[in-house]
Amino acid sequence: MMSETFLTDSNGTALTRQQVIDRLCQYDVHLMLRNIDEGNYNWLSDIREHGFQGYKNYSDDELRAEWQESEEGYHSMVYHEDQPYEVIG
Repeated sequence: MMSETFLTDSNGTALTRQQVIDRLCQYDVHLMLRNIDEGNYNWLSDIREHGFQGYKNYSDDELRAEWQESEEGYHSMVYHEDQPYEVIG
């Protein structure tokens, strides 16, 4: 069964909702590790204090907005081969 396209990114790649979530999670881990390496613990501390609802719980509009905010950084991370792990799919 083929999953439905949720959005098409700026590179023209059709992504399912799950693929967007996987990419956002990968980018978040990248940012978290980079911030820790730089001695900046603000984001990690904030998540621990206030929590995180999880991308799976975002509405479609919230998820699209989050991707729009993160897409350029995500593609830069991939271009520079800075992914902390590979995303399947």
